[in-house]
Amino acid sequence: MAISLSSRYAGLATVVIGGQPSLALRPAPPAQPMPDSLLHVVAAGETLGSLAYAYYGREDLWWRIADANPGRYALDWSPGDTLVIPPLRIATLTAGP
Repeated sequence: MAISLSSRYAGLATVVIGGQPSLALRPAPPAQPMPDSLLHVVAAGETLGSLAYAYYGREDLWWRIADANPGRYALDWSPGDTLVIPPLRIATLTAGP
């Protein structure tokens, strides 16, 4: 079965929670954003889904933006905040079988 690198859980370590194996919830923050990442200043009414659609053409990739900005809860952004937008080539990576 092919593993999608665009999966929220791709590359995450397995951890034990309450005696049961699970996946870590979010990857560790990168030391620095990728060199070809963009910075976006949030405007009123924007959501991570609307930004994913604007930058990637796919609203379902909102979590890629969230994971590139791990310092805050994904729904806790306000107008004027600056977000890192990872490049499309990273947000849509997939691996073969």
